Amino acid sequence: MATDDFISNLPDEVLARIISGLPAIEAIRTTILSKRLKDVWRNVFRLDFDPKGVKKLSPRKQAVPAPNQRRSTVPVIQFGSNVCHDDGDDFDDTDKREEIARVVKNIDNVLLSHERNLISCRIVHLSNSYRNGDLEKWIKYLTSEKEVQELAFLCDDYQHEFHPKSLFGLGLNLPSGIFSCRTLQSLEFTNYDIRFHRPFHHCHNLKTLKLYHCDISTETLEAIVSSCGFIEHLSVCSSTSSLKQVRIFSQTVKTVELESLDLEGIYLSTQSLGALVLHSMKFPAKSMVIHAPNLRVFTATRKPITKNPYNFTRPSKQTKIAEILEYCTHLLPVQTPVNYKANDPMEDPNLFKNLRELTIDLDLNDRREMLILCIVLQRCLSLHQLEINIKESRSEIEEATRNYSSVNNRLPYPETKLWEQRELCDCITFTLRHVSIKGFNGKDGEMEFPRHLITKCAKLERLEIWCNHDWSSEGGKATLGLLSLPRSSIDVSILLKPPPNLLVVLEDGSQP
Repeated sequence: MATDDFISNLPDEVLARIISGLPAIEAIRTTILSKRLKDVWRNVFRLDFDPKGVKKLSPRKQAVPAPNQRRSTVPVIQFGSNVCHDDGDDFDDTDKREEIARVVKNIDNVLLSHERNLISCRIVHLSNSYRNGDLEKWIKYLTSEKEVQELAFLCDDYQHEFHPKSLFGLGLNLPSGIFSCRTLQSLEFTNYDIRFHRPFHHCHNLKTLKLYHCDISTETLEAIVSSCGFIEHLSVCSSTSSLKQVRIFSQTVKTVELESLDLEGIYLSTQSLGALVLHSMKFPAKSMVIHAPNLRVFTATRKPITKNPYNFTRPSKQTKIAEILEYCTHLLPVQTPVNYKANDPMEDPNLFKNLRELTIDLDLNDRREMLILCIVLQRCLSLHQLEINIKESRSEIEEATRNYSSVNNRLPYPETKLWEQRELCDCITFTLRHVSIKGFNGKDGEMEFPRHLITKCAKLERLEIWCNHDWSSEGGKATLGLLSLPRSSIDVSILLKPPPNLLVVLEDGSQP
């Protein structure tokens, strides 16, 4: 019985949106699947050129058609004879660079054959594409002819063993104001040496800037942010020692993400900042000075989110999250830079006053860190969502944690009482709705906080407890005991997520 071909009946606009999610090479290959898909790729919204995609293709002899070629020409990229076949067989290292270069050369043909404006374009290239002027040519064509909104470039040389190079990549020395396009809103660079801020002059429409594994100085980064007068999102990951400080004094920046940086200080003063994210950072916590009265989201963890091939900040050398919180809450005095004017509002008496989401790494078995958490929650007057990641690998930091805990009886600020003995936090009484605790072992120190939430948090809707992989039977029984506690919120659901290797044994000794 014949069935309708729903895909063939879809409008071209819908098909183009579907194919836009594919890498550029795969989008072009859809032409051979059916007559209905012929040339649909020419109207995709996104193009992603990744030379490593060559490994997924069979050898072909035809090239991408030029704009003046007949439409019936099958647009398949030429890769030569020494390419990987579909069975995954690799090719000789001596040919890798040549084959990747062939893919990059086809970018021009693909761009010229494409017929509509682009939302985004990502190009992975080799260093010679910059030296030959290809990078500058692509940028000018994409911004002027394609009116692209999002651009991403990655210099791929460092990933290949056959092409050893220095730790960081390409010097980005482009013409002044090359990114000052009226449509360009997002820029991303990976593996570049950004020495000058001239290419970012007059980038009044740029809203997002992401720099991954780039060599950039403190002064250059500050000048770029200043040149991009309406930037809203800034991400910096794994820079070199040239970046000694992150200084942002902008009234438009809404999100700042910093990861795997070894800094001397972080200084942020912006009324517009709504989200601050810190991952795997190393810096003196006393040199973190923040004025952000409208902060809504704060994340501080010691686990990197993006892949970091250089491993600048190992966990043992990273700044403790508890130490960061001590200075953010002004339990300990921050070190205000001497080069700032006295009337600059560098200190906010309560950074967490308007906070809605908080994600942190803390050891709930450490009395000092528990006290810090209690004080942080007292500062949070509007907190809705809380996530706590308990350190999973105590073996790596056991000695440091033991020494850190030993000072609990001589804190530089008074330790009065914890949880039940302290006054209820406003956020626990009125606003907190979602809590997630990960790396839970069911130890006595850890049990105190979720027990307090269940019995005191009147608006709590969901409590998730993710148990650690080395969850003991004693810890399991103690954790299950949380389900029998009287609940302050009638709407709360408690989810216990055991480790995947958990062996459940019933009271009679049987297994379900």
